[in-house]
Amino acid sequence: MTKNLFVIGVVIAAAAAASAQAPQMPAPGAAQKNLAYFEGTWKVEGTMQASPFGPAGTITSTETCRMFEGGWHLVCDSQGTGPMGPMKAQTFMTYDRAAKQYRYFSVSNMPEAEMATGDRQNGTWQWMTDVTLEGKKIQSRFIMNEQSPSSYTMKWETSTDGKTWQPVFEGKGTKASS
Repeated sequence: MTKNLFVIGVVIAAAAAASAQAPQMPAPGAAQKNLAYFEGTWKVEGTMQASPFGPAGTITSTETCRMFEGGWHLVCDSQGTGPMGPMKAQTFMTYDRAAKQYRYFSVSNMPEAEMATGDRQNGTWQWMTDVTLEGKKIQSRFIMNEQSPSSYTMKWETSTDGKTWQPVFEGKGTKASS
């Protein structure tokens, strides 16, 4: 009987020690709260300039974004129309804790998928990427300025030298619902 009580005591102590040492899942922090700005449904409209990326014209779309389960990543579904016709996209935004920068991934009904790195300072997001189009390396930057909890402006520019930037798109997003 004493031996059984001793064994039970050892098992309970071992279980308590194991549970006390189990790593805890970290909680989403400030970087994820920044991403949560985009939660909800947004109406996006803007003007595309003629460029190697397509003809000039108006773009209108609706984008619905939500924080993915766990609160670490933002997932957005978009649909709309532009100078090249109907558009659909799915976008993922996240924060890379090791690199200390934001990541942007997007797939759409257009030929290329997009991947960019970004940062946010004082309500201004800047996303940077390099693309090769028609054999030319092009730097691309997309800047979003939070105007209020329900409004942001945006512009997309490209450069072949990293110094001179050409406008490609300018527009605004207005939150339709949370």
